[in-house]
Amino acid sequence: MFYQLLNRLRPSGSIGMILMTGFFMAFLLLFASAMIIDEVLEQEIDWFDKAVYDIFHRLHSDTFTADVIFLTHMGSVTWVVPIFAFILGVLIWQKQRIEACMLTLALGGGGLFNYFLKMLFRRDRPPLEHLVDVGGYSFPSGHAMVSFIFYGMLGYLAWYYLKEYGIGRWVAPVFLGILAVVIGCSRIYLGVHYASDVIAGFTIGGVWLIACILGLHLLHWYVDKYKRVAE
Repeated sequence: MFYQLLNRLRPSGSIGMILMTGFFMAFLLLFASAMIIDEVLEQEIDWFDKAVYDIFHRLHSDTFTADVIFLTHMGSVTWVVPIFAFILGVLIWQKQRIEACMLTLALGGGGLFNYFLKMLFRRDRPPLEHLVDVGGYSFPSGHAMVSFIFYGMLGYLAWYYLKEYGIGRWVAPVFLGILAVVIGCSRIYLGVHYASDVIAGFTIGGVWLIACILGLHLLHWYVDKYKRVAE
């Protein structure tokens, strides 16, 4: 039954099912985001942030820190922009213009949305030793939010096109999903974000990711419908 549901969520699946599932998932993430924001504004989540940081702090070592810094850079502009440019070039070369547009919207829109939220909440970064240089405000985590959106969109596009590989089509989405989560967690380890910043980055980023995926399906649906009418 689960496999049948996934088949209906493929590009050729029911647009109604896709929209219903997407809106339901987005609602859950919006609700979670609202809960986190309320806790942050009321300063009732400090105990949770401290408890999570204490767990990560116990893992500190020079060797592990070097590995974490490498991973956290994979969510930075230095890494994300070149990867985006390469994938965008491949999509344009393959004449996948809708995918190219939605990937651009996902990354660009997500980055702008994160900046707007930081300016809105203006939460200071944790008063801890920062193991990497950072600037700006803390909530929500830009690395967590943008990585979740960007790598999530790449994972979805991989799953979108590799249906002939059977279970192998899950390799890229799972790997990229884990990478996005690890990048977010690295920010807690490095002392530059609260755990609530990172979780909010995931939930808010998830809403934007779902919106872009739904936009991708709707554009394909309209284009296919226009082609059928034209014929």
